[in-house]
Amino acid sequence: MRRHIIAACVLALALPARAHGQQLRDPALPYGSWGEAERETAAAIGNRPLTRPAGGQYVVGDAVIFNDDGKRYRAHVVGIEGGRYLLHYDGFGPDWRRRVSVDALLGYQPGYTPPSRPAAAPARAMRPGDEVEISARGRWYPGRVIGVRGAEYRVHYDAQPASSDEWVPASRLRHFPGGPVQTPPLAHGKYGCTVSRYSARSSSYEFDPQGSVVLLADGRYQYLGFAQPSTGRFRVDPASRAVSFAGGHLDGGVATPMVQRPGRFYLTAPRINERWTCGFAGRS
Repeated sequence: MRRHIIAACVLALALPARAHGQQLRDPALPYGSWGEAERETAAAIGNRPLTRPAGGQYVVGDAVIFNDDGKRYRAHVVGIEGGRYLLHYDGFGPDWRRRVSVDALLGYQPGYTPPSRPAAAPARAMRPGDEVEISARGRWYPGRVIGVRGAEYRVHYDAQPASSDEWVPASRLRHFPGGPVQTPPLAHGKYGCTVSRYSARSSSYEFDPQGSVVLLADGRYQYLGFAQPSTGRFRVDPASRAVSFAGGHLDGGVATPMVQRPGRFYLTAPRINERWTCGFAGRS
């Protein structure tokens, strides 16, 4: 009997490590279905918590568990794009990729140990111009730091009016994956603008062209939407990166750069009475 026990122990030591009673297959081996992938992942995790990166950010190559609308799947981080992680589902073809926010990642896969990495430099304080996520009402929203006052930061919420700007503590802010990232000033050149309107006929939103805005290097702007250009001047706020217009068709208007979308901005002005979306179309 003793020999049988010893033999069993030796065999157990020789077997691959198992995660909570269920071994995860090689990520290159294909799954037969999404249901099979979900069941194997759930069996490996059980009810135990998953380990997360100490610094809060994953890196390319990390093996992770992805929460896909309540279903858990294995994946690997294959890139960081536009403040989101680009994942490839383990066990599925090369085209099965998806960009997700950090909140969709539950942690590392059971049994995965991240490779040792150089000690990270101390995180710098937030600065005006930093693109961040802001915690509000139980969710994270994209925005930008536009001011600093002691231990508080004034933030602008992406796609929201300036009346929504507020002062928040650092505990309500976090950098996007791959950050910190600062919004670059809008380049001089031509920007094509559109407005989205809901069409009852097609039961969808349609985008209508609204002309173009040209930002010139000498501080002048041109609105190209009439038979003759409407001209005025513009000024760039160095903290918020917002562009304010004086004179011409856009007098009193503001162009606010979009978060994580370089070369694009929202435009509002008293004379247009709606919000336009504008994108870089080339040098003027």
